Amino acid sequence: MILLERNYKWLPPILSFVISLILFVFTYWAASKEFMIREMLGYPITYLYFIYFNGTVYLSIKLSKFFYNIKYFQIHTNTRLFVELMSLFAMSFIFFYVTLITSSVMSGRGDAIIFTKNNTIIGVFQGLVLLLYSSLTITQDFLNKWRQSSIEISELQKQKLRAENRALQAHLNPHFLFNSLNVLISEIDYDPKSAKRFALDLSTIYRYVLDSKDKELVSFKEEWEVMQGYIHLHQVRLGEGLIFESEIHEDSLDKKIPPLSLQLLLENCFKHNQATLRKPLHLSIISDTNTVIVKNNVQLKSQKPESYNIGLKYLNDSFHHIDSNATVKIEQNENEFIVEIPLLTIDK
Repeated sequence: MILLERNYKWLPPILSFVISLILFVFTYWAASKEFMIREMLGYPITYLYFIYFNGTVYLSIKLSKFFYNIKYFQIHTNTRLFVELMSLFAMSFIFFYVTLITSSVMSGRGDAIIFTKNNTIIGVFQGLVLLLYSSLTITQDFLNKWRQSSIEISELQKQKLRAENRALQAHLNPHFLFNSLNVLISEIDYDPKSAKRFALDLSTIYRYVLDSKDKELVSFKEEWEVMQGYIHLHQVRLGEGLIFESEIHEDSLDKKIPPLSLQLLLENCFKHNQATLRKPLHLSIISDTNTVIVKNNVQLKSQKPESYNIGLKYLNDSFHHIDSNATVKIEQNENEFIVEIPLLTIDK
């Protein structure tokens, strides 16, 4: 196992050859009345046996990768393991009888084709040994994938922590708090009802950021409800400097996304662009059954804010970690910045 973990590329073919040689010697010894190594090496079936054995090992690795890429087996790993082992055993047993029949045809004998007790016992033994060895090669492949996956998960966790800290810092930022409190004070004198909603939205956002740190997924409905409050804060603060439109498909609300996905996109929008009465920021959020599109016009601030360069990468990695086919699409030109994120359907 230690050798497998070290991933020596030369080890699998050498092991495969040695085991196939030992098995063939055993099979020849069991089937032949007179055991002669020189005679054994002179038969073409000897080399056919090596080809069959190593071919089966090769096919077992391909079979494992085939099952690994099936979405059902990615979720139901126990079922995948059972089906994979049974398929390998059946393939190994068939491989043995193919070898036996080929040998019988070449030697002019017909008795090897019959499922005798002796042949069946040898076939089962061959199947078990091949199953064991194929399992070791599959284990090697699994360890490589597990090692790579562990590295990716570790990096993703670090990025998630940075993104969460970024989201929390964005709201704890003195500038953000100063503006929000000033707006709140003004609203208390001007419109107490609006001030109450502003304060509730502010507290809801903080609570959501803190509560979502341990979640891998949230419903789009949950995030959308909180982000409406986040957008409202900016609408109150910016007034007619922010023009917001939304079109949310009802079927999208039950789909899943990583927490703070929308918050990250909205934060980038407000952080990097001007929003004034003369140059209003046009922001739209549109969802259908499979995607959410966040779009804004581009009017960058004269002083470029500090960029962490992890936001969109973290977002894409988060989706890809949950669903390997999920991708965050980004489109940018001189006038618009558009980000499309997928809505996930997770089987229970």
